Amino acid sequence: MKKLVIVESPSKANTINKYLGADFLVKATMGHIKDLPKNRMAVDVENNFEPHYEIIKGKEKVTEEIKRFAKNAEVVYLAPDPDREGEAIAWNVKEIIDSIKGKKPEVKRVLFNEITKDTVKDAITNPVNLNEFMWESQKARRILDRLVGYNLSPFLWEKIRRGLSAGRVQSVALYLIVEREKEIIAFKAEEYWTLAALFNTASNLDILTDLSKINKKDPEIKTAEDAEKLKSALLKIAGFKISGIDKKPVKRNPPLPFITSTLQQEAFKTLRFSVKKTMEVAQRLYEGVEIGAVVGISDKPLGPTGLITYMRTDSTRISDIAVKTAKDYIKNAYGEDYIKDAPGAASKKQEGKKIQDAHEAIRPANVFLMPGRIKQYLDNDEYRLYNLIWTIFLASQMSRSIYDQYSISISGKFEDEYLFKATESVLKFDGYQRVIAENLKPTESREDETKTAGSIYKMFDLLSVNEPLNLKNMDLLQHFTAPPPRYTEASLVKALDENGIGRPSTYQAIIANIKGKDYVTLEKDTGSTAKFKPTELGIMVSDILKAGFPDILDIKFTANMENKLDEIEQGKVDRKTLLSDFYAKLQDRLKLAAKGIKDIKGASVPTDIKCEKCGKPMVIKFGRFGKFLACSGYPECKNTKELTSHAKEGAAIAAAAPETTETSIICEKCGKPMVIKFGRFGKFLACSGYPECKNTKPMPLKSNIPCPTGCGGYLSLKRTKKGKKFYGCSNYPGCNYVTWNLPKQEYK
Repeated sequence: MKKLVIVESPSKANTINKYLGADFLVKATMGHIKDLPKNRMAVDVENNFEPHYEIIKGKEKVTEEIKRFAKNAEVVYLAPDPDREGEAIAWNVKEIIDSIKGKKPEVKRVLFNEITKDTVKDAITNPVNLNEFMWESQKARRILDRLVGYNLSPFLWEKIRRGLSAGRVQSVALYLIVEREKEIIAFKAEEYWTLAALFNTASNLDILTDLSKINKKDPEIKTAEDAEKLKSALLKIAGFKISGIDKKPVKRNPPLPFITSTLQQEAFKTLRFSVKKTMEVAQRLYEGVEIGAVVGISDKPLGPTGLITYMRTDSTRISDIAVKTAKDYIKNAYGEDYIKDAPGAASKKQEGKKIQDAHEAIRPANVFLMPGRIKQYLDNDEYRLYNLIWTIFLASQMSRSIYDQYSISISGKFEDEYLFKATESVLKFDGYQRVIAENLKPTESREDETKTAGSIYKMFDLLSVNEPLNLKNMDLLQHFTAPPPRYTEASLVKALDENGIGRPSTYQAIIANIKGKDYVTLEKDTGSTAKFKPTELGIMVSDILKAGFPDILDIKFTANMENKLDEIEQGKVDRKTLLSDFYAKLQDRLKLAAKGIKDIKGASVPTDIKCEKCGKPMVIKFGRFGKFLACSGYPECKNTKELTSHAKEGAAIAAAAPETTETSIICEKCGKPMVIKFGRFGKFLACSGYPECKNTKPMPLKSNIPCPTGCGGYLSLKRTKKGKKFYGCSNYPGCNYVTWNLPKQEYK
């Protein structure tokens, strides 16, 4: 063997191996092989913040295999993903190779923006140097996150309880969720009214309009009284007339091709894919899928084929070759008109945003591999996501859509001057919308659009300026302003992207970290989309971090730190200087927060609820899973209750949970029914025969999942000492079955 290629994924290795032939051996690292250890900070703050990386547990065999193959190679090509994480993997592999005793192979870096035969061979022919600045930037991010986590988490343990954690970027994401919830709670709906009016011409044509202006200003109708006054004034107007007729073409621009954040948002909205699922499916499409023979492409199986370009990017740039290929396809499929005023490379950058332009936008590697032609070779998720990427890319290279916009203005005056408007747009040329209609939604029909009762398009040529009109009918509609919506995964990614928080490679991890903690829940408040709602614990953590560490939770500060990491990658900022400045400020904040932030752990708030066991007042305490009621007579009286509803701290509690609720579950020890009781950590099952029978059991899940071992027990939600959720058998210790995840069939 003369040439060794190292990638991070087995499927990627399989695809690349097909293109390179017998002279090459392609091996995968299975992701990162080195990282900071989990059980200590491993950053030497006294020695220029040098990190102490270790081989990740379980990767020893992979490491030894790399060394063994590298010993027999003349050249090693390092080909992990073309981003900071991929660069870190490449540097770690180089360190492994450098540890080989004796003669060492030549090491080269290769980058694949897409995994096709031409790009792979071209990259091997034109290797680049390892990017030390990119590696430094990745190290800086990793060390920053470790410094924050290992300093702020103990602070939370001291102030609230052990087991809590804080992170540099995910704490900001939590802050966004918490602040949005506070906006919702503080929101007060405001009443407003709108007015629609139906006018009639002398030739008995009806024109439906909306009130647009009063004395050339937007109407403000805030109450029912205002609405009635307005209605009374309009009825006094002797005559209305047409004051303006206009028709003009309106062009709608095609969408930009996807970047990471917009792909995640659109896949969430149209396909209902989570951020994690979107990136997992996109990774498979990028690394290569087994494709058979494709009509019009090849009579023979294509084998492992990379279908899209690299999916972690914030650039909308498209290569000249890809633009030309797309235009050729569009011209052949739809005609010359569909590329006449197309935007070309769609390289316009988002205003005010710093773009990493190293990668192209997310696009199909070969636009002639249409989704329909290869559908049989893809699973359902792969097909749907590929179809979305292919369609939006093709649309981005097509002509604008053109609408004829018809508008009619109607005016009348009585003391005040009133202006009504009716506007209607009729599709004249579909442009880019044609491919979207064909692939993502049903085709829109011009005929359907123009059959609306009172359509001004149909009557436009029959009307004239100054033509008198009669006010035939009015409809006053009451509305109320709505609170801002809670964040979905898609809207949270959009907020992170717009505020410059995180980068394409980090959005998935940020969402995963937020979902993996007890700081938020995903709830369906309206509609079918789950939205983030902060728990009491999440609100408390966010508020304490904001009070003690305003810089870290400041959106602009976090965005600026992302820019600094970009500048390290560009060689403009020194990693050690950045870390030193950050750490000094962090230590100052820690000292101030330790003194200035009041401990919540052990604190209690009095209520007017009496303990039914001893008569003393109950108090609100904060425990491992939130607030609960406890007797103030502790330790003599250890009575506790679940807190179901309460006013602000210091106010009386509205209600406490009932003490018991009977269930159909039978106690296996005495045969009596079990009842639901409320303890310090929530609901549990207890025998109704207490105190004669003291049997207790954890609550079953709502779906009542039987233990997979067949022991007769059921799965219940449990927690580790650090508060992490897992599922265990109710028959413990008789049955020791535990799992982090529920059986797949139970998700349905």
